[in-house]
Amino acid sequence: MAKLQPNVTPPLASLYVYVTNRCNCSCKHCWIVPETSAARGPAHFLPPDLFEAAVAEAKPLGLTSVKWTGGEPTIHPNLPRLLALQKAHDLRGSMETNGLEMSTVLAKLLADSGTTHVSVSLDGARPETHDAIRGVRGAHRRALAGVRHLREAGLPPQLIMTLMADNAGELEALLDLAKEVSASSVKLNVVQPTLRGEELQAAGQGLGIRELLAINRRIEEIRPSYPFPIYYDLPMAFRSVKHIMAGDGCSVCGIWTILGLLADGHYALCGIGENLAELVFGPAGQGQLERIWREHPVLLELRRSLPDKLEGTCGRCIMRNACLGSCVAQNYYRRHSLLAPYWLCELAEQEGLFPQTRLER
Repeated sequence: MAKLQPNVTPPLASLYVYVTNRCNCSCKHCWIVPETSAARGPAHFLPPDLFEAAVAEAKPLGLTSVKWTGGEPTIHPNLPRLLALQKAHDLRGSMETNGLEMSTVLAKLLADSGTTHVSVSLDGARPETHDAIRGVRGAHRRALAGVRHLREAGLPPQLIMTLMADNAGELEALLDLAKEVSASSVKLNVVQPTLRGEELQAAGQGLGIRELLAINRRIEEIRPSYPFPIYYDLPMAFRSVKHIMAGDGCSVCGIWTILGLLADGHYALCGIGENLAELVFGPAGQGQLERIWREHPVLLELRRSLPDKLEGTCGRCIMRNACLGSCVAQNYYRRHSLLAPYWLCELAEQEGLFPQTRLER
């Protein structure tokens, strides 16, 4: 990712639409809607009219796509109307879902709406593993049914596995299952130390840096055995030049060109705004978006300071121009600084495991 030119406002290319702050799962690693968050206020489901008003505000700023997420987007009672609006405004769509409510009808609606990418979470090859992590009996069976419905609608989904002590031993079995169900790709996430993820790591149920790097080496060995891309969500400093050039690693966050739209109708940096009020920027549908996008202090600081003023390990990393600190929201949650180093990179350097060739001398 190239640096921004001074005093240039980038296009607002995508809205990440958190259509509800509720979910039909209770995942061990959730960083958006754990009980501690949901208990603070009422359930919110984004009204379609408010979404359309947000689109009207955003299109003059460059909007071309939306990502449907949550909470769990498929439990929104007016999701068909939201998808119809996506189609009417000629927006490219993507969705992140647990797949439990992915019916044949909904899969066809997604395909017809201009949605081109769907990710379904599957946190274990074995039903008992996935169900325990998701907190719902039968979740594995229902997710695989959702995968089948998406494939039949012409949208073979990506499978997402969040790696932790409970499921790391099933990685290759999960990849084999992804091959069996004709997944388009597999994405492997690292548990973020935020909310439930923070509690999970504190309880020793996360994976250490050595374990995460060992998984990276194993993926490099087995990658040719699978007909789909395998994306591993490690920071760019840990990815080989070969795979960076080939585009085989995970993409970086497009923090300069995206904005979150929360279920209560407010713009925010992303879903972290559910838990950090200072990263909520203002209401949608009231004519404020252009001013927010061009003038909000948080967005201006990101544009002026990334990547040159990144701190700590990230500030010394030669990949900082492309990586941009990996996840600004996570960094802020941990240190209350938009420019704080990414936790995994900092910990890796402390343990002597950060690639020395990726640090400035």
